[in-house]
Amino acid sequence: MKVGICGYPGSGKSTVFQALAPGANTAKGGVAYGNIKVPDERIDQLAEIFDPKKKVYAEITFMDVGGTGGRYDAGAFPPDVVQHMRNADVLVHVVRNFESPMVVDDADIERDEGRFNDELVLLDLGILERRQERFRKENKKGREKEVNDRCVDCLEDGKPLRDLQLEPDHLATLTGIQLLSMKPLITVYNHGEGEWESATSEQKGFQDRGVDAVSIGMCAELESELAELEGEDLGEMLEGLGLERPARVAFVQAAYTLLDYISFLTAGKDECRAWPIRKGTVARKAAGTVHSDIERGFIRAEVYELADLLEHGSEAALKSVGKIRLEGKEYLMKDGDVVNYRFNV
Repeated sequence: MKVGICGYPGSGKSTVFQALAPGANTAKGGVAYGNIKVPDERIDQLAEIFDPKKKVYAEITFMDVGGTGGRYDAGAFPPDVVQHMRNADVLVHVVRNFESPMVVDDADIERDEGRFNDELVLLDLGILERRQERFRKENKKGREKEVNDRCVDCLEDGKPLRDLQLEPDHLATLTGIQLLSMKPLITVYNHGEGEWESATSEQKGFQDRGVDAVSIGMCAELESELAELEGEDLGEMLEGLGLERPARVAFVQAAYTLLDYISFLTAGKDECRAWPIRKGTVARKAAGTVHSDIERGFIRAEVYELADLLEHGSEAALKSVGKIRLEGKEYLMKDGDVVNYRFNV
């Protein structure tokens, strides 16, 4: 899963990137990459029982996709930045809420949000209007044209395509077209230390913002400091700031949820591990995330609940009380399922 972090000049997006993925320094093609583990206490609970050699959490890849070269007008994103944004699964728009001597414009959350969303809409509209014109010339009929026309109408109204909530068969007509306003969006209000106190509760906390869109407030400078701390030092600084947890934890969980990801779990002496899959994945397909041989030779899945394991203490005890289910290849995996696969190749 790739999360693309973008924003206007001076928004602090690179500071946000470092706060979310501390120590990240992998760069390729002008883009900085960093991986962060998805917090999951279930892995820790499994590890207490199995005492594995290692614990493996699901991961998210963050990309600092680059800025706009100081321009705010329509078409402000350079082509290379736009392409990096298209390669992301989730877009993050960092919005500045602090004054900076490096930026001429005053901080204005509504202005920057509006310009960013308008930019995505215009970029998508240009693509789909050209496609619409080609369909007219070809006298094309059917679902593909109907969906394209519906998308154009939505964009002409100034609304992002994610608002349409297209059905899977309609989405299939847009395969291969990387539409920016259809991507899930996280808006990060990046507050200065002084502005944090005066920010509204809506600008500070986690808020649903419509279809596949949320907002999260943070002070990236403080979050960067938090990212360097652990244990008691981290707890003391959080307490001093009046925070329950670092904002990056809520951010990562939001990105995971926006993509309809869930995790199933495997546990043993070698490792306790979270495996990310899309919601609605069946058991056999999920097995392929562990190894292609398991998917190919799938027989059945032994599935149990973590809560039952914590209550009874071992898999052997679960079997004795009938708490382990045998599921077939079409079983829809659920978040938190603990699975042992039976297979033969």
